[in-house]
Amino acid sequence: MTVINHSLNRRIRQALYALKRGFGSTVTLYKQTAVSTDYKTGIKIASSTNITIHRCIVLPARVQREVIQSIVGNREFPYGGSYDADTRIFVIDSRDLPKGYIIQNDDWLEYDNYCYNPKVIEELEQHTGWTITAKRVIGPTVTEALAISEPEFTEVGEND
Repeated sequence: MTVINHSLNRRIRQALYALKRGFGSTVTLYKQTAVSTDYKTGIKIASSTNITIHRCIVLPARVQREVIQSIVGNREFPYGGSYDADTRIFVIDSRDLPKGYIIQNDDWLEYDNYCYNPKVIEELEQHTGWTITAKRVIGPTVTEALAISEPEFTEVGEND
């Protein structure tokens, strides 16, 4: 039998409230619900649901350089490149999510019009909240990705 420490629960909620007031920002949490493929055109159609969290605790970004290297054949000189990876920590109060909602690795976050993929997801004590360490996805912003239209395919006649 698990003993619930109500005083600890109250202190965690008070700390989350104070952090939400100081560092709270609007974040959208996306959950992929279904994926289907149109076999005629080859277009992959994904549907997702989103939850807007108005006071998510967003800690400042930690930017560090990451290096990708590979050695081709028997050469001594490695080829590769480097890029700046943006990592943020998000803390979400469980009261801001629907009851029984579980954050998974397939979910993603949108903050400041950038998409973040979760790397580490931890649930706080007594189901009071979630701590998510997420890495920014390099590529188009969320609004640019949504504005890209699907290519139109035209059928080619036999005489063309």
